[in-house]
Amino acid sequence: MEEESAFDNDNAKRMLRPIRRLKRNKKVPLIAIVGRPNVGKSALVNRIAGTQSGGAIVADESGITRDRTYRPAEFLGEKFQIVDTGGLVFDDNDALFAKEIREQAMIAIDEAAGVILVVDGQCGLTNMDQELADFLRTQITREIPVHVAVNKCESEKTGAVAASEFWSLGLGEPFAVSALHGVGTAELLEAMFDSIQQKKTAIEGFGTKAKRLADVKKKMKLNPKKRLPGETEDEALLRKYGLGPTEESVIAEYEEALAAFDDEEQAEEIAVAIIGRPNVGKSSLLNTLFGSTRAIVSDIAGTTRDSIDAFMERPAPEGTNEPPTIYRFIDTAGIRRKGKVDFGPEFFMVNRALRAIRRADVVLLVLDATTGVTEQDRILAQKVADDGRACVLVCNKWDAVANKDSTTLDKSVKYLREELPQVRWAPIIFTSAATGQRVGKIYGAVDDAIGAHRKRVSTAVLNEVLRDATLWQPPPSKRNGSQAKIYYCNQVSTRPPTIVVFCNDPSMINDSYRRYLDRKFRESLEGFEATPIRWIFRGRRNRDVMRQKNMNGNPGDGGIGTSFPFPYAD
Repeated sequence: MEEESAFDNDNAKRMLRPIRRLKRNKKVPLIAIVGRPNVGKSALVNRIAGTQSGGAIVADESGITRDRTYRPAEFLGEKFQIVDTGGLVFDDNDALFAKEIREQAMIAIDEAAGVILVVDGQCGLTNMDQELADFLRTQITREIPVHVAVNKCESEKTGAVAASEFWSLGLGEPFAVSALHGVGTAELLEAMFDSIQQKKTAIEGFGTKAKRLADVKKKMKLNPKKRLPGETEDEALLRKYGLGPTEESVIAEYEEALAAFDDEEQAEEIAVAIIGRPNVGKSSLLNTLFGSTRAIVSDIAGTTRDSIDAFMERPAPEGTNEPPTIYRFIDTAGIRRKGKVDFGPEFFMVNRALRAIRRADVVLLVLDATTGVTEQDRILAQKVADDGRACVLVCNKWDAVANKDSTTLDKSVKYLREELPQVRWAPIIFTSAATGQRVGKIYGAVDDAIGAHRKRVSTAVLNEVLRDATLWQPPPSKRNGSQAKIYYCNQVSTRPPTIVVFCNDPSMINDSYRRYLDRKFRESLEGFEATPIRWIFRGRRNRDVMRQKNMNGNPGDGGIGTSFPFPYAD
């Protein structure tokens, strides 16, 4: 159609820029957590990653986790990623989304440098545990290490007894752990690090930082009577007679071992949260952007539970030293009305989604083109504006709109502007996640939104616009004749742009005049199309007021006069 082809030509250059998946850092290996449903996999992930608050959703029912989620973790100075998966079931009739969950778990196993099979120590060995162990032993253990974690073993006395039953799985020593209290997790990770070193499934030297530092500390003691770790007899004999490593070389080795614990510089990430009502196509949009099935998609509302991160990369232009642009897309659960959400898994799902808005740089508010704007869409738009996040309106399912003509696009834009005044400044993209129509334009819109969110304008330009705005429409006044006076303004911060306006009485500046100033600033200044502007009206301080008033003037002049040098001197 003509209007669609004209709309597509706006940002054609941006679509030609190469966008690809972010290559995984080989220095940060993955450890996959697998097991049958409801054995405590997510609780163990939260324990290892240290995210008991705000981590994976945990509840006393099976099937909470569906998609694979990645959490950064650190142990013994080594950084790695822990991958949480849904409960593995080999029979598709035993659980909802069993096939999709199994596919997600298999992808996590293929990416992993090690696998931890979690079983329930209180329930004991089950047939499903045996099936999983047989699969891992025959298909996986040849290439990557697999360890068994017997969860729910809080008691040290009975934990070893409960774990002994799982020797029959044929995966080596089972470790009695407690995701609730953290018992046995250190021993489990130490064994996993040793197995990764033996199998060489990670980069060379992974898991040796702590051992290397301990060995160097022993060298610094320079005790000639004892042989140092990793030292041959000849080296020990030479050191005994003062021909071994010098003090300077040992100190340099110690500093090098310490430097291995320093954090490496990482490229800045642009966090993009995908939010909206249930079943508007958020996960489908993420899969289209990612190029594969990153999140489970179905017609059932509430399919997505946890927040899912997907990373994309825009390489730097050729011939420049600029770092690549990394996009972190955060798929969230559908947010229903507050009155319909009961305390339980859905409460934590909504909590994670709202938290994703606060930690995002740009929010993609996904709307359903077939149903129009609802009250929940307005609530979410107001939430985005209140949190000060840059926003892009993505009207999805555009291919399903019937009877489109040359005026449908303009009418839809006008309708969205009228129905969503909370984000009237946000750009609108009409997309179809099913066909991929205009999905590539999202990257250009995100780049523009980031630029607007971080924009800074000089004080001189701001005050020139403020002067024109106040001359065109003076500030409001009260019935008693008192007039609001605006003196000057300046921008104090970005993300979002925050402008402080100094006036005589902030209480006299009503919401209508605030909206007027916001509109005039957007009309006069370019670059604020995709971000809210936070306005702060500040009155004069009491110290400044008293400094202008002078109590040494003539009687009846209201204290206005001069006190320097002497008011009554001739």
